[in-house]
Amino acid sequence: MKHKYALIIAKGSAKNLVIVEDDIPEPEAGQVRVKMQAAGVSAADILMREGIYPVDPPSFPFIPGYDIVGIVDKCGEGATKFQPGQQVAALTKTGAYAEYVCIPEADLVLLPSGVDPVEAVSTILNYLTAYQILHRVAQVKQGEKVLIYAAGGGMGTSLIDLGKLVNLEMYGTESKRKHQLLLDMGVTAIDYQTEDVREKIMSLTGDGVDLALDPIGGENCFRAYSTLREGGRVVSFGASFGLESEEPNLHDVYIWWAATLSLNLINPTKKVMTYAVSLFKKENHDLYIQDLTVILNLLAEK
Repeated sequence: MKHKYALIIAKGSAKNLVIVEDDIPEPEAGQVRVKMQAAGVSAADILMREGIYPVDPPSFPFIPGYDIVGIVDKCGEGATKFQPGQQVAALTKTGAYAEYVCIPEADLVLLPSGVDPVEAVSTILNYLTAYQILHRVAQVKQGEKVLIYAAGGGMGTSLIDLGKLVNLEMYGTESKRKHQLLLDMGVTAIDYQTEDVREKIMSLTGDGVDLALDPIGGENCFRAYSTLREGGRVVSFGASFGLESEEPNLHDVYIWWAATLSLNLINPTKKVMTYAVSLFKKENHDLYIQDLTVILNLLAEK
């Protein structure tokens, strides 16, 4: 029996993404084969394709796809946690652009009853990342002042949704066309194209924010740092700045990453932290299962 999957054959543009037909994979010991219902499409997929994903980047060729929701199709030897027919979700990092995917049983979470697969897959990467940044890394407190860069995107709106649950006072940078979206979500919008973000934050808060969240990276992390009040912290969790170059270069990403961490030497009361969801999952697997379960249950509860 055959199935189809998308394969990135080499570093570069979307022209290097091809469709392949091959035999359906067989689950190895401890794995579950999942028939895909929905796979997420993310900026991380593009960073990998361009060869500038900074944390354990995949080797070419590879099947992209950071997250998946599907139906258990077959269980490998020793895999007893799930049964065929059950709906499951997982953070895969790669491999989800396929009709069938073999995933370690330990990485799967049971989908709550009644949850739409497309809605569910839309929460996995963005909302898991947002939840862990807020609660595991930054350890936010009720009512803190938070600046979110690129607040109108998938990550930004995820941070806003979860920030509401802990009554954060939120500010978001975006182009003018997305300001109404932010206002409707209860966020003070800042036009980064026409306003000085630091000056605006200082005029709005008096002394800066408790937390700045930076999915852009590079020089933007320094801008984020400048908006902090005493005792504030930055969480840098992206490298989309690398896509601005005509020839994206992973070496440049690493140089900027090291440079931003050097900010920790300037002021002992302020802190710059980095986060990568795949690395956090690898190092804190129990928390990955726990937090993904929380996110999916929040979705089920609307």
